[in-house]
Amino acid sequence: MISVMLVDDQTLVLQGISTLLGMSERIQVVECVDSGEACLARLREGVRPDVLILDIHMPGMKGLDVLRAATDIAEIPIIFLTTFDDGYLQQQAARFGACGLLPKSIALDELVEAIERVAAGGTLFSAHKESVSPAMTPREMLIAESLVAGWTNKEIASAQNLSPGTVKNYTSNLFAKLDVRNRAEAVVRLKELGLF
Repeated sequence: MISVMLVDDQTLVLQGISTLLGMSERIQVVECVDSGEACLARLREGVRPDVLILDIHMPGMKGLDVLRAATDIAEIPIIFLTTFDDGYLQQQAARFGACGLLPKSIALDELVEAIERVAAGGTLFSAHKESVSPAMTPREMLIAESLVAGWTNKEIASAQNLSPGTVKNYTSNLFAKLDVRNRAEAVVRLKELGLF
């Protein structure tokens, strides 16, 4: 049986995945922790799961930071879970040594298969998958930073000497590039991408 440690700051997600994996006769969840810091503490205490499943975006230590620190403690294959699945995140995860990145919407049987593959020394990354990093202009980066800071269009317009209509156009273009529908999704996506 493959042992797994789950790391996610959302209790419902953590409990849900743990319960689902518990229904599998092939996977045993040995640890559930709600932060990167708690994960590293347990690894330092000697916990050694066969596979570590880690949320890529959490308060405090981000998933990629946890990955870098964890590799100094033990050689444990890591699978990232994310709300958004795109080429850029795949590239970042692979670059820092993860074995895979999966959407949180994944079906249970697919997750079990992915865990088994990684536990056996495999990877989940497709060699042919192209990296898709949103190419943002310097102005769009400033707008993006303002969105993350929680500024309104009016505040952004005032700070950057633009009309509110121009700011609205920039945010619409930004939403399209990030493949999101609103400000809240844009902020989450920008943070997921590690841009802010």
